[in-house]
Amino acid sequence: MTKFVAHYSEVALKGNNRPEFVKALRHSVNRVLSGIDHSVAYSEGRLVIDAQAEEAEVGARLSHVFGISWFAPVSIVTPGYEEIKGAVLASARSNDGKTFMVAVRRSDKGFPLGSQETASKLGAEVVQETGKKVDLGEPDLSIHVDIVRGRAFVYTDKTRGPGGLPLGTAGRVMHLFSGGIDSPVAAWLMMKRGTRPVYLHFYLAPSPQAAVESKITRLVQVLSAYEGKSTLVLVPFADYQLATMGVPGELEPSLFRRFMRMTAEALAPRFGAAALSTGDSLSQAASQTLWNLVSFDDGSSIPVLRPLLSYDKEEIISLARRIGTYDLSLEEYKDCCAIITRHPRTRVKAEVVSDYIQRLGLKALVWTSIEKSTIVTYNPAVGVLKATALKDSVPGMETEQTPSA
Repeated sequence: MTKFVAHYSEVALKGNNRPEFVKALRHSVNRVLSGIDHSVAYSEGRLVIDAQAEEAEVGARLSHVFGISWFAPVSIVTPGYEEIKGAVLASARSNDGKTFMVAVRRSDKGFPLGSQETASKLGAEVVQETGKKVDLGEPDLSIHVDIVRGRAFVYTDKTRGPGGLPLGTAGRVMHLFSGGIDSPVAAWLMMKRGTRPVYLHFYLAPSPQAAVESKITRLVQVLSAYEGKSTLVLVPFADYQLATMGVPGELEPSLFRRFMRMTAEALAPRFGAAALSTGDSLSQAASQTLWNLVSFDDGSSIPVLRPLLSYDKEEIISLARRIGTYDLSLEEYKDCCAIITRHPRTRVKAEVVSDYIQRLGLKALVWTSIEKSTIVTYNPAVGVLKATALKDSVPGMETEQTPSA
């Protein structure tokens, strides 16, 4: 049996709502440990996990749980000095480092020694037993002791978790998903704030199968390690392309981006999404200038969230590498943006885009495209990827609602 202790940080600030966030966090831990015989208990501001698996496997799974600040393998002993000393000495002996420190937190005031006194006494025991030297600055080994009611936790190897808020505590968003470097990172950041993204991708190929077999679904599968069961909607680009032939090239990106937003907004109620999200980074591209973002948002009935708005490209790439999407994002894939002009106007007026929406009948085209869309679901627990017609899978798709322009 492997034992872990996991701590949260931001969840602790939630006041009277904290129990709901802790409940969601426990649910997330149970989800990532699916298939392993395990238990998850709550104990005075921490989760205690027992699992019938190797430490490395449990640790790898816990590293994908939003809401966890850090976690560590732990020894749990009765809160007596001799029992704690035995666990501390065992930790010290198992590490080859030459320097160490002992940090003690005593929340159980019934323990006879104070935190600093306990740490000093345990440190002296380690020096005498192992010959290691104390280093309170940058030790080779940090031994932590948390003394709570009824037990004590002794641990050394703290691993940073993704932090943030438990998945699902902030609702759902429709996430525009291109498959480039930015949009998967933006989805990850939205999940970190507690939302569940429904991915929306416009595909260029004649049929959705090419998109299903492309890096798009593989990127969703990578992100599913953090989210669990994931949903991807594939919308065909062909009808839009035919309808907008003759549009000035410099307007193409702004018009298409508005169409994407309208489609996502129309689908949002069907998936219980309260907002849209994108991978926009302010002024990273000509289509993402402040003026063009205003044009994108104009007329929207729900918020548009941009978690990467202030990130530069190096920061985005660093995050992409950390979460495992960078190499996949670089794979060759011809998406809709590949055939749209690379020289867009940087200041497109919202009313100009709205005029083209009206003249070309793009509001109606939104629903024509949705009716031809495909929904792809992926469940990492069983490794099953399933693609079906959207209109056959989502209740209410037959009821058309006119999207905002």
